[in-house]
Amino acid sequence: MFIFVWMLMLAACATPAQRIDVTAERFGMKKRLIEGLNFRHVTYAKPQSTTTKTLHIYLDGDGSPWLRGRYIASDPTPRNPLVLGLASLDTEADVVYLGRPCYLGLHDEPMCNERLWTSARYSEAVVRSMAAAAQAMIAERGASSVSLIGYSGGGSLAMLMLAHMVSVDEVITVAANLDTDGWAKHHGYLPLNESLNPMLSHYPRHIRYRHFAGENDENVPSHQTRAFIARHGGELVLVPNFNHRCCWRDRWPDFVK
Repeated sequence: MFIFVWMLMLAACATPAQRIDVTAERFGMKKRLIEGLNFRHVTYAKPQSTTTKTLHIYLDGDGSPWLRGRYIASDPTPRNPLVLGLASLDTEADVVYLGRPCYLGLHDEPMCNERLWTSARYSEAVVRSMAAAAQAMIAERGASSVSLIGYSGGGSLAMLMLAHMVSVDEVITVAANLDTDGWAKHHGYLPLNESLNPMLSHYPRHIRYRHFAGENDENVPSHQTRAFIARHGGELVLVPNFNHRCCWRDRWPDFVK
């Protein structure tokens, strides 16, 4: 009983980044730090397969940039390991989870400031560093087929990163806010005035685009995803009874094929 109580106390005292570390280790994913462009990035990866040259790069959502909707968080690291869970279920390829600049315990690094997880969360600086880190992993692993898989704000980044990448064959977004100006206006949030908006970008035609949306998603309503596809093309996969968080893990092995 004492050991159980001690473990609960230890978990309560752990930082969000430490809790993600523990979750990744439980999933058999190894942590590394890699260089992007002016930023470092935390990655978690499964052991590299010797039988596939396909690589799936997972990009997480915005995490917790605000506390109680009013105060800027000192550490924006996600509190919910949803995307790590999706990555752990993916048996179709080599799998790497790529963290954002200043996330996962890196918020005190010299180049970091709170703008990079609030108004500038999808800025050119963030996008270019994410793309550079992703390209480095692709080269290191010798991947011949690459999918970017982004959840929520990670889907925004996946689309924006394409302007700086040459090796992507597919983009999969899940519950992604692909019109960030429209999304902020819909919720009455402060405008992301230092960020790029995926809706206003241009995209290569040779890439396969699949955009998953939950029918009951109130965070990113499916009509916003439809509007993006009407402008840019791609495949809409509208999932009945799903919302922004539920129940992507339940069917992910089928969705990612």
